[in-house]
Amino acid sequence: MEGLSLSSGSLVTALGLATVLVFVASKFRSSVVGKLPGPPAPSWIYGNLMQLIFPSIYGEFEFEWQKKYGTVYRIKGLFGEDLLMVSDPVGMQAIMNSHSFIRAPIQFQKGKLIFGERSVYCAEGNAHRRLRAALNPGFTPAVVKNFRPIFSEVAQRIVQGWEQFCSAGSPARINVCDLLDHATLDVISEAALGVPVNTVADPKHPLAQTHLHVLSSGLNRSKADIFTEALLPYIPTFILLGALRLPTAAFRAVRSFRSVTDAMSTDIIRSKTEEETLGNDVLSILIKGLSGQRKEKLTPSELAEQVRLILLGGQDTSADTLAWCLHELAKDPDYQEKLRAEIQLHRSRSDEIDYDSMPLLNALIKETLRFYPPAPYLERAASEDLVIPLGSEVTTASGERISQLPVKKGQFIAVAIAAFQREESLWGPDADKFKPSRWIEGDPYKGKALGPYAQLMAFSGGYRVCVGWRFALLEMQIILAELVLNFSFASSKDDPVRPLYAGILLPMTEKDVKGLPLFIERVSQ
Repeated sequence: MEGLSLSSGSLVTALGLATVLVFVASKFRSSVVGKLPGPPAPSWIYGNLMQLIFPSIYGEFEFEWQKKYGTVYRIKGLFGEDLLMVSDPVGMQAIMNSHSFIRAPIQFQKGKLIFGERSVYCAEGNAHRRLRAALNPGFTPAVVKNFRPIFSEVAQRIVQGWEQFCSAGSPARINVCDLLDHATLDVISEAALGVPVNTVADPKHPLAQTHLHVLSSGLNRSKADIFTEALLPYIPTFILLGALRLPTAAFRAVRSFRSVTDAMSTDIIRSKTEEETLGNDVLSILIKGLSGQRKEKLTPSELAEQVRLILLGGQDTSADTLAWCLHELAKDPDYQEKLRAEIQLHRSRSDEIDYDSMPLLNALIKETLRFYPPAPYLERAASEDLVIPLGSEVTTASGERISQLPVKKGQFIAVAIAAFQREESLWGPDADKFKPSRWIEGDPYKGKALGPYAQLMAFSGGYRVCVGWRFALLEMQIILAELVLNFSFASSKDDPVRPLYAGILLPMTEKDVKGLPLFIERVSQ
């Protein structure tokens, strides 16, 4: 949700002036970060932010910066503020594992608006540990395995939906994002919340309407949003929450989403008032865990904050990763045929497929997560004066070589996941190419272990590692296998798609709308 637009045109002038004053007062402090190499800023007002946040294709500047300046460098933020970019694996691990590196204030404030201050997204310290301890049992391998029937059933909903367009026996041009978005929402609602919905068949379901509107609100960001967001950390919570009443599209979307999830949580609490009524879904396990910790029952408002995070965190990442898998698969018909044969072979051997034993399927997913990480960078800030250890020495502007980087309290740090996963010294000279075979040929990574899956940071890392990564992986394995088994995919050359960052890495069409049009044809079995 880092791309959520919160600005209103009428506020731009006042907010811009206030932002200048705030930055002049608080951001200009001498530090080693300012002495690091980095790209020249095309604008003193915006620094390099327009290149980082609003490139025509995500990474067109950032990936070149890394090649030129290395895995630790500085860029310029608003009014000349020094921002730190880190893709050095040792530095990344230190940042992600330390509770002293917290969510950047802007993201914390957005989290309060969208999820709530008591959500696991916003929580730090003991509050975060308590929530994670209650969430973890809901995502163990044994629990996740029990969700296989739900994953399979929802995959069939997509198959049946696409079959309607392919019934004539000729390829149909379909925007695959539409049903993928609704299908993954159905999965997370039933498996994680214990609330069965079928938004694939009923796209006007209130949950689908509010949920997808919140996600789409991040697509229309502008220069004005940079000023607005920079001011967010200095706005008291009561004023921030009061801003939800402003008549902007983004605030209306968040308001509706909070209203629907509040109502859902009230119904969930009412239906799960007794221990014996709690099921095996993630939310039931969470309720039991938190109630056991506190020796008292959760309130609907507390539960709603976790529900909102589970819904947003567990839906769009899976949907968009599946879309990127199909995007690349459509460009490689040979790999597609081999993958279909692999799926057919495993299905003929057993009804209970071991998806982890399918090398082509998993190579495709791993390479997609490497090449199109859902969150291409994570925003962190130092909560005190700290020192970041580095795996490789950095040369400052004065010629000094350092292997540890001192940072001051409040220093903004971008943990550059997408750049890290394309660093040639770690992934090989062809790191900027999409190549699933690298995962079949052996371990392609040559650096320090970081993320929980395949040495990737696609599911984050450290103490905020994605608690549902096993859930997401099995969901993607089952849905992707079912789709490839039933359909062939080909690129639509008249509809070029590019990756764009709007809180998550999305496939965007030439018309600047989220979408992935492909030609789909039913495969005879």
